[in-house]
Amino acid sequence: MTPTERVEEIAFDPELSVADKAQSIIEYFSTQGDRGAENAGACLMETTDEAVAEYVAEYLELVPDAGQVKVRAAERLRAAGPVVRSAARLVPWFPESLTDAFIEDYLASPDPDSPLASVIFNIAVYHPDRLRPYEDRLGTSLYRASLLSGAQDERADSLLRDWRETHDRAGLLSLALIRTPHAADLITSVRDEVDTYEEWEWLMPLAGRMSDSGAAAGFRPAFMGFVTDRGESPHVMGGRYEQDVPLCARCNAPADRVLTLSVSDLPYEFSSDPSFFWFSCDCDEVDILYAQFTADGTRAFYQPQGPSAETSRVVPGELSMTLETHPNQRGVSRAAITGRSRHQVGGLPRWPSPETHPLCPGCGNFMPFLVAVDSGLTPFGPMGFGGSLFGFWCDRCSMSATRSQI
Repeated sequence: MTPTERVEEIAFDPELSVADKAQSIIEYFSTQGDRGAENAGACLMETTDEAVAEYVAEYLELVPDAGQVKVRAAERLRAAGPVVRSAARLVPWFPESLTDAFIEDYLASPDPDSPLASVIFNIAVYHPDRLRPYEDRLGTSLYRASLLSGAQDERADSLLRDWRETHDRAGLLSLALIRTPHAADLITSVRDEVDTYEEWEWLMPLAGRMSDSGAAAGFRPAFMGFVTDRGESPHVMGGRYEQDVPLCARCNAPADRVLTLSVSDLPYEFSSDPSFFWFSCDCDEVDILYAQFTADGTRAFYQPQGPSAETSRVVPGELSMTLETHPNQRGVSRAAITGRSRHQVGGLPRWPSPETHPLCPGCGNFMPFLVAVDSGLTPFGPMGFGGSLFGFWCDRCSMSATRSQI
């Protein structure tokens, strides 16, 4: 049985739900090791079935270090009729020439309901600078939120003028999401004009600067994260944490390690390896989980602490996170959809709904963003939490903060 035949067998099984089909196909390719991505790419080179193409592309989207396979598959899908929709999942790996070719295809007959529109949607998210010159020809405002990222200064000035006339909060939100230095300057300038100081405090980090210090609200460069097998990366996900961890104040369950980043494998100048934790119990005891890392071990803030559990339920086993450079270094401006978002290290957060960054309990300053871990599918099974987790790091205090959005 060829890989395509096996995928078709799963995809057409009436006894399986869509989620079960997706997970089964992901696991099928994942068990093939290094051949998984090649076989998935070969499947996309021949299938004419939209469902099969979508399931296979969903697997490839989760795999690092397979850029050539993804580009070849996207080039074939471009000329394959309705299955072109699945190329949307491969957009982060498009070279400029392929990105421009897809844009030209769409502009030849703009139709926001066409399969090609899905590809254009993700081009707006990951390569906004390539699409922005054609914004007036796209035939829909659907892409407008994505094209805010990195928009010209004139666009930022226009949004500020409009806000001063209407005081519509959405205008300032759009201005902040441009995330250029000029847009951040404009957000800084309205501190005394907004309705409340609290509103300005969450707009500033959204624009890329801390409201209290003016420092960067995240660490650059930004990376996409991929859940990979144990030992494939020095960045550890799940597994037993060797030191104390925060405990749930209600049921005493230990928090699970979500992610430990290795300083030696990052371009950031950190004093220690940041670790982030979350509870797998259903107590909903905390909104933010803090941990400090000292020479004497881990210290939990506002929670009791104790030994880690032997196994992790938040992450399906002891795994690792492999990083690839994010194609949108300015920061994605379209809101995230939890369960369908990309893991991220560095850059600025892609919030489902913007929030103020947490305050560090050590120094009292707002903490810059460092990681986002989503609850979507992995090659190793489902995550043990809902929504998305966002991690923040104060290097001065060696303090991490983890918060959730559903």
